[in-house]
This record gives sequence, C-alpha cells and structure tokens, in this order.
Amino acid sequence: MQGKFRESLELVNDIYEKTPRLRSAILFFLNRLPEKLNRSALCKYLYYADGHFYQKSGYPLFEVPFLHGEDAPEPLFINEIFHKMIQKGELEIVPFVKTVAHEGKPITVLQGMVLRTRQQPADIFTREEKKVLTSIALTLAGDLSLETRYFPQLYQHYTGTGLYELIPHMVFPKGRRPHLSFKAWARKIFRLMWQ
Repeated sequence: MQGKFRESLELVNDIYEKTPRLRSAILFFLNRLPEKLNRSALCKYLYYADGHFYQKSGYPLFEVPFLHGEDAPEPLFINEIFHKMIQKGELEIVPFVKTVAHEGKPITVLQGMVLRTRQQPADIFTREEKKVLTSIALTLAGDLSLETRYFPQLYQHYTGTGLYELIPHMVFPKGRRPHLSFKAWARKIFRLMWQ
C-alpha cells in the first residue's frame, strides 16, 4: 500500500512540473482579479482563455485538455495542481465573508471560499497569449453571467458534452474568427438596445 501511495505522489509531482503554462495562467487570473475567484470561476476563466486562443491560433494555450465537470469546465488534473500549488505556498484558500442585514441586524455570512495568491506569474507567455489572457480577464471582470453573451459558442460547446467527458477544441468554419476585440463597442450597442 505504501508503494502505491508513493507512486501517486510522484504522479502529482510530475503533473505539476509538466504544467507551467497552466500554473502561470492561474496566478495571472488570481493577481488580475484578487479575491474574486473561487475554484469553478477560475476554471471557467482558464477554459475561455484556452478556447478563445485555440480559435484564434489553431493550437491550445495550456498543456492539458478540459473536462466537463459538475459545475464548470475544468482542466484535467486541476485538483492535483491546486494541491501542489497550495503545498508550495503559491496559492491559498480563504473564506469569503460578507456582512448582510437580517431582520434589521447586520450578520456575517460565509459566502464560500476563494483562491488567493501573492506570487507573480512566470513570464512565459508570448505577447499574443498575454493579450488573450488580459482580454478574458477584462471581458468577464469577475462577472461570469457575461459568459453566454461574449462566448456563446464556447459555452454551448462545453454544455453540449457529457458530464466527465473531455471537451474537444471547437474550431470556427474556415475564414471566421471570434469577435472579442469588439467587446467595448458591443457593450454600448447592447445598452442602447435594452435601455
């Protein structure tokens, strides 16, 4: 039994060492949106960054495929990567506490757990890759209700796969590209149409 446990720990170490781009993107998003991202929100940010970059360039941004999890698309082995990052002090899990009024009295309520880091990401991304990561962070800005507005194809592609199935990369028809660069203009039109 001890030998199998040791093999499992070696596998976790191996996964950690083989995913520097994914780990760097995790740190990038946690620094960009401090104390706003829980596990499922962070996984969605990673999924949309990887999917959007794949649509633009034809190859994935990260080293691992994504899996249809219960509450979000998640990178394969994400729990093992989180475990090792927490163990190495690269991130921590903190309670998200909020004060709300209940029957006229303020009470403190635990809203969940969020991920936090004080470590800067490794500078391993190209300029174009950083641009995609930044645009995803700015577009969603901590509000995942916008995911269906800005990434409808990626969202439908994710929800169309079965639970615990790998999510294959989605390719646009030849000559078509995603239009994330027009997000500010689209927001203005959306407000005009609906106000």
